[in-house]
Amino acid sequence: MKILLTNDDGYESGGLMLLAERLSSAGHEVYVVAPDSQRSAFSHSVNIYKELTIRQLDSYCGAKVAYACSGTPADCVKFAACQLGVKFDALISGPNNGENYGFAVIYSGTVAAAEEGVMQEIKSIALSRKGWHPDGGSFGTAVDYVVENLESLLDCCGETSLISVNVPDLPISSVKGVKVCPLSMLRIFADRFEHLGGDTWRVLGDRQPIGDNDGTDIPFVEDGYIAITPVTILRTDNAALRKCKVLEK
Repeated sequence: MKILLTNDDGYESGGLMLLAERLSSAGHEVYVVAPDSQRSAFSHSVNIYKELTIRQLDSYCGAKVAYACSGTPADCVKFAACQLGVKFDALISGPNNGENYGFAVIYSGTVAAAEEGVMQEIKSIALSRKGWHPDGGSFGTAVDYVVENLESLLDCCGETSLISVNVPDLPISSVKGVKVCPLSMLRIFADRFEHLGGDTWRVLGDRQPIGDNDGTDIPFVEDGYIAITPVTILRTDNAALRKCKVLEK
């Protein structure tokens, strides 16, 4: 398969390097376009009125071609789809250093890159590992899972949906299983702002208790399961659409 890889942690992420290496070794034709530095929580922002620096890398973990881009994760996918002249069979965004479950998908650059892939008519997977580590941590379990189950995951992709995979920060032998489940509506962090003086503030958040398992992605991942969630790029609320019909004149 011709597979496009990107992320929001930057092209030097150990997880992206490991995934490129594993997919290349498995016989896939791998292309990489990733940010040149950290772009977490950029969501689906793109650059329209700003010049981008897109630098081809001399070599990258077995990839056929690789670029580092000064733009956002979505910019990376747009560039690959428009400029590389390749009909991609799949896009994998990640693995992310940190979970992208529940409401986090709204902020996530990892998920947004996969959304852009869907918009470019590429079957797309967003891959994330629970827990943020300053040095990146281990991505072995996340990479092993997606490489070994790639075709099955792609078979579940729809014309307007991506597959979001969240993997616990555990050895593969300690993972309890795989659950297909909806996004949670739990709020993991209570937002707060710290005043540093003058006009300067720092955004912080206090992690909240999870509570009982309600069958959604957050409690399953917290309990040691891999969570699989189809996420649609369609934003229409069809129930509300019907209700709003009374507004027509």
